[in-house]
Amino acid sequence: MKEKAEEDIKDLTNEGKQSFLNELMESHSKKVYLLAYSYVKDQGTAEDIAQDVFIKCFRYMDRFRGEAAISSWLYRITVNRSKDVLRRNKLAKLKYPLNYFDKEHQSESTEQTYIKQNQRERVLQAVMTLPIKYREVLVLFYFYDQKIEDISMTLEEKENTIKTRLARGREKLKTHPMIQERMI
Repeated sequence: MKEKAEEDIKDLTNEGKQSFLNELMESHSKKVYLLAYSYVKDQGTAEDIAQDVFIKCFRYMDRFRGEAAISSWLYRITVNRSKDVLRRNKLAKLKYPLNYFDKEHQSESTEQTYIKQNQRERVLQAVMTLPIKYREVLVLFYFYDQKIEDISMTLEEKENTIKTRLARGREKLKTHPMIQERMI
């Protein structure tokens, strides 16, 4: 989806905002849900957060300043809302539904598909056990293809802090028991 400029969004009528929101939901709902899930680890709660994010997006669309991509703005709202829910509910960790990260496979043998799926599951499980400050950076960088500067704006942290967390998160993954099992 083509990102709209700040002026374009502010000039939208109510119907235009609804149409733009529908486009945003179509192109970003899965990523918003998965990002929320990476924090709360509960399917129902992540769905509620995703819904709240798009409601807030519609309500405050005219406040979008255009300093970053609208996707970064959505992810920032998602991160904030997820952290609010965690602070309030102090949710217990639940099993991670890896099937949400499934991608369409292109002409791979069943064995290749199984091996890749198994590796991806191990990596995702390992990522989900990391402290949130490393997990959020790794998820945004690898699963959302966000650049360091975008992650910095999304998490409201300095770029050097993001780089450090990314490096430390990678190091923790290299020595993680779930990753080491794969190598044996």
